[in-house]
Amino acid sequence: MCRCGAALIAGMLLWATAAHADGATAVPAQAASQVSRVAAPGFRFTTPAAAAAQTADTLQLLSPIGVPVPGLLRITGDLAVIEPDVPLSGCTTYTLQRTAPAQRSAFTTTCSAWSAPVQIDDARTARQVDLPVNGVQVAAARDGGFVAVWFQDDGGRRAILASHFNADTQNWSAPQAIDLHGPLAGASSIPAIVADAQGQITVVWFQLVDGRDGIFSARWQGAAWTPPQRLDSPTLPGNATNPQLAADAAGNVTVVWQQPDGRHTGIYAAHWLSARHRWQAAQRVDRLSASAYNPVVAATPGGHVVAAWQQGVSGHEGVYAAALPGAGGKWAAPERLSPAGATATSAALVATPQGEVVAAWTQGRGDARRIAVRSALPGAGPQWSGVRLLQSAAFNGPAVSPVLAADAAGNIVLVWGQADAARSGVQREAMLCARWQAATRRWKAPQQIDNPALRSAGNPVVVVDSAGNVHAAWYQDGPQGMQVETARYDPSQHRWLAPQTLSDPDATVQASFPALAVNPAGSVMAVWQQFNGWRTIAVARWLP
Repeated sequence: MCRCGAALIAGMLLWATAAHADGATAVPAQAASQVSRVAAPGFRFTTPAAAAAQTADTLQLLSPIGVPVPGLLRITGDLAVIEPDVPLSGCTTYTLQRTAPAQRSAFTTTCSAWSAPVQIDDARTARQVDLPVNGVQVAAARDGGFVAVWFQDDGGRRAILASHFNADTQNWSAPQAIDLHGPLAGASSIPAIVADAQGQITVVWFQLVDGRDGIFSARWQGAAWTPPQRLDSPTLPGNATNPQLAADAAGNVTVVWQQPDGRHTGIYAAHWLSARHRWQAAQRVDRLSASAYNPVVAATPGGHVVAAWQQGVSGHEGVYAAALPGAGGKWAAPERLSPAGATATSAALVATPQGEVVAAWTQGRGDARRIAVRSALPGAGPQWSGVRLLQSAAFNGPAVSPVLAADAAGNIVLVWGQADAARSGVQREAMLCARWQAATRRWKAPQQIDNPALRSAGNPVVVVDSAGNVHAAWYQDGPQGMQVETARYDPSQHRWLAPQTLSDPDATVQASFPALAVNPAGSVMAVWQQFNGWRTIAVARWLP
């Protein structure tokens, strides 16, 4: 963690502004730009006594979304500064604020650029066509770096591989197989990954063992991976697949998946109790006789968990949700989130730092598909709001693939794909975004965030840093084939910046399925898969 010394504080005196009415000047100066991300902003007073009178309540550093930046108040002579716990986010406007008397001063941190693309799976096998990479995912680690996972044929079987990015050396470690090994262990597929508030990593996947797929997990705490542990019940007859997971502030982790029981496909969950360092036995979550698919899960900082999924016969599915009130408890009876009679699929969930859960899904059929949303404060019996349909007047084609993220102030960003009106029988799918303003409790009108000069886009992902900067990524077809694109929402300007291409068009004509992670200092890691002319490889770029 960053701590700024006397030399840095002294150097910052050069940025002093014209004095306030009581003689206090801001450091850095009002409207200063290119400010170091490890700066300690504050005010210089006319006397040491005036500086010593400042407290954490009277002097604050605010992010663009109005949330105080955690840090240490330090008094040095006539200078009172806030030393942030971690570096500030780049390219971000912060506000110094003090009371009695009131004084505000804004500055913008220095911007950084994306690093060059780098292959993170074994580059020595880049031309071996039988070793393709799929399903690459990423999470921020406790050391400020990142962990990426994917599944890949390793010459003998399909394995789950992991690599760690060291932010100090800016290098990725050699890929390491973390799934189950041995004569009974078969192919592994489709990992999911999450980091808890302390940066401890949990990865889950499904793997063939004794003739059927089971759910397995491994945990990484900065030095080594734990041995894989099975989470599903071996007594059930069907293949357990499609695991998803979420972590709360205490480090508890909930995993959900789908699995047939001989009569229908149901939704099951297992819970990691951080205080006891063990997994609880799997529980069934759904209650209906119709088959259920595509589970998702979200956990509030306080430990409440909500799972959602689609259930019903094909073409007539509804979205259902169930709550787990706390660690060690039982899942409550599910309730239907989508309206009765309305087809609903592709659920997404997010929990805010304030404990609210927002659900989104695709509702309707054919070209009438739209994105629906509801929110609730979870507990033993969540009280869900009414259903709201989000629609842009410029896009009347089908809506698909909603994804959600929340910032520290409780604002929600929702990104999805939606087609415009067919022109000459051809529809173009764009990336749309709507924002939920926590202060007004209203959704703002959706807007297009992709490059309209390119062709159709798909598979959006989105993350938010501690300052409220939103990073979205997707793949999009263009003159040089399918490429990975990214865009940033600047909360200080209340607008999306122009998108840019992350993948290298000279290296691939097929880059797709991006994933994003952001660490506490606001650094972003993007990973994706792309075809290099021989096989599909895993590629990463870092925004320091």
